[in-house]
Amino acid sequence: MRICRTRKEDAVWQRNFRTLVFYLVLLALWQIFFEMRFFPEYILPSPGMVFRRLRELGGDGILWPSVKATLLRMAIGFGLSALIGLGVGVAMGMLPVANQYLRSVFLGMQTLPSAAWVPISLLIFGLSDRGIYFVIIMSSMAAVAIATADGIANIPPLYLRAAKTLGTPRWAMGYQVILPAALPSVMTGFKLGWTLGWHGAVSAELIKSSIGLGFLLHMGRELNDMSQVLGLMLVTIFFGVLMDRFLFGVMENRIRRRWGLDHE
Repeated sequence: MRICRTRKEDAVWQRNFRTLVFYLVLLALWQIFFEMRFFPEYILPSPGMVFRRLRELGGDGILWPSVKATLLRMAIGFGLSALIGLGVGVAMGMLPVANQYLRSVFLGMQTLPSAAWVPISLLIFGLSDRGIYFVIIMSSMAAVAIATADGIANIPPLYLRAAKTLGTPRWAMGYQVILPAALPSVMTGFKLGWTLGWHGAVSAELIKSSIGLGFLLHMGRELNDMSQVLGLMLVTIFFGVLMDRFLFGVMENRIRRRWGLDHE
């Protein structure tokens, strides 16, 4: 058992090391491309210039409050989106009539760019955080609902028959059998919904906010500061990947192990 665990830890370490080397190579290529002077500095700054600008934003007390504001909006907006999407998805999965009429609506919503919800939120909520929550919810809810409905629809009928045979009451089938069996698919919907909601939050902050990552991107554009724009893009990507890897990724791995889907 200890040998297997050590081999697995070594494999994880090697995978992380290769990932680190890959990103270091990307930074080196970026620096080389900068040194070749294909573009002027104000269009393509060097990695050092970008990270120096981020350090200045942090020293001025602007960067971290903006990161916190965006993450807080995501926590509230996506929390509401997950609850609504989960409830609608369960209804779609268990009621064929609901699935027939709602699926096409949610598929259409899922293909709509997140930025398309910003003008609507401006007209309804004006320049307020409620409008940003609206954009997050509308951007991510469809992905959660569709994944939940698909997860319920793909539950093997044998599970339901076995539960009935073992005496599970009909009223308890939803939370004792159906929803747990659909959890892998639900978690996939959460991950996709978080990504789309993250897009929506930053898109809304570009127009509707005076603090947040999107607002700093907007200010970098207004000041013609490419170092700030690229730096904020990297920060946005970093926190998006961080949440996906260490929150949803950990939850997904636990669910996969619980259901015997992890073959490592």
